[in-house]
Amino acid sequence: MDNISKVIANNLIFLRRTHDLTQQDLASKINYSDNAVSRWERGEATPNVETLAAIAEYFGITVADLLDENFPIKSTPKQKGKRVQRIFVILFSVSIVWTFALVGFIYTLMFKNSLGDYGENGWLIFVTGVPISCLVLYFYNKMWGNKVYHLAIFSVFWWSVLAAIYLHILFLTSVNLWLIFLLGIPAQLAQILWFFTKR
Repeated sequence: MDNISKVIANNLIFLRRTHDLTQQDLASKINYSDNAVSRWERGEATPNVETLAAIAEYFGITVADLLDENFPIKSTPKQKGKRVQRIFVILFSVSIVWTFALVGFIYTLMFKNSLGDYGENGWLIFVTGVPISCLVLYFYNKMWGNKVYHLAIFSVFWWSVLAAIYLHILFLTSVNLWLIFLLGIPAQLAQILWFFTKR
């Protein structure tokens, strides 16, 4: 039994680190406490069959894999392949956002005269693409990433939203509303506090 606990512990550590997860991240994904995950990884406790099934389902493996002491050696190429596949999915999704931005930019160039001020400042569409890309990244990070990336993505999101609003107002109405960036300070602080309280 001690040997099984150790095998499960090693495999859990391997899986968690391979997926760039903290113990808290893994715990929240399978609805357990980070203390329970910590005890499993130290071999002080062993997850029950239902929990092993939940862990296996989350990582896309079998319960037998969790009990296999050679699992890390066997799965390393598979894990690398899965990570590359996920990166391609993310890049493809973000490229769709920028394709729409490019189409919008070409449209504003073609119909520049009928669009007025916006036709002259079609490049603002690319500025709007940054926060939209952040939302796409957040969606995938929610599934595959960890909370540290959440913090970075949301920081870029809030500041790029403020920059987009500022630039739209500046170039379309000639009003320099630079004070709008002060809104980003409490939003950023609230986000950092939320991140550290939820860890």
